[in-house]
Amino acid sequence: MRKLTTIFLISFFTCSFGQEQFSQYYAASLYLNPGFNGIYNDIALHMNHKRQLQTEEVITELTQVSFIFPIKPASKTERSIGGAGIMAFKEKSGIEGIYDRTSIFLNYAHNFKFGTLDGYLLSIGGQIGYDVRRLNYNSLQWGSQYNPFFGFDNSKPVPVSEFDAQKQSVIINGGAMYYFNPDRNYLLFNYSGFIGIAATNLNRPNTSFTVSEETSDPILIKYNGGIELKFNKLFVTPSLLFLYLSKNYQYNVGLNMSWAPDADRYAATGTQLLFGTWYRFRDSFIIMGGIRVNQFTVRASYDMNSDLFVPNRDINITPNSVEISLQYSFTNSNAIKKFSNPIF
Repeated sequence: MRKLTTIFLISFFTCSFGQEQFSQYYAASLYLNPGFNGIYNDIALHMNHKRQLQTEEVITELTQVSFIFPIKPASKTERSIGGAGIMAFKEKSGIEGIYDRTSIFLNYAHNFKFGTLDGYLLSIGGQIGYDVRRLNYNSLQWGSQYNPFFGFDNSKPVPVSEFDAQKQSVIINGGAMYYFNPDRNYLLFNYSGFIGIAATNLNRPNTSFTVSEETSDPILIKYNGGIELKFNKLFVTPSLLFLYLSKNYQYNVGLNMSWAPDADRYAATGTQLLFGTWYRFRDSFIIMGGIRVNQFTVRASYDMNSDLFVPNRDINITPNSVEISLQYSFTNSNAIKKFSNPIF
């Protein structure tokens, strides 16, 4: 029984690497990199919900909500010098959602502008959060609960004593974002570029459910980068996301596009149609579509599980999934604001 229980629990955490991100990762910017908090110029609310398309018994879903509040000096009304924020997310996975994780984070970032016409920007941010992880053993049927006369007997106790049912910890994350042409001024520059790096679990919290031993969470490294190009009324942004965790790595490469019929020489204004496609190496092809009307943006994406480069595998490691994202910017303008998220 102990061996089977241990194998069962390990299976969850070997799959957790793939659940460490959203497909629309730039729409969940505080989840991706705390440094994003320092670049927004308007109060914003972001929400994402992702769910894998499995049977009713097996649940895999991830939800996040972020509230971003820019900080501006009293003498200026246009540009922020940093930002504060709060982010909460919830993850469920396994049979009947046996694994449940709930976290809430406080976020702060400060930006530094330099170069001609403030053509360069560096935003450095940090997060501190409280994390609660639960294992609901009562959702499972154990061999010792079997009655030879009528089968499973849920009146018998769950035979688990070597594992805790709940684990609580404090988590510290950090990150930085670097920009060229953060104002996205295409009258002066031909493109806008950005790179970022973030690290989660900097304090290496103990998240082991095993009663007799401690296991520190490994540090997850995230790198993201991209370039935005303007072609008349079309904005094209190729991008890359790279994840590294305990000698395991994952690449995400793709292309996001925004078509703004009312775009001028400087920026996109009015209603915008959004498209995107990218590939998570050895895992999924992803397609995305959406629309932005004034301050409100909605997107939907679909992950298509792929056997490309992994022929004849017996288990679909990542089933198909869908994701919805919503963003609302509390501003009186319908233009893409300066210091906005480079894609979303």
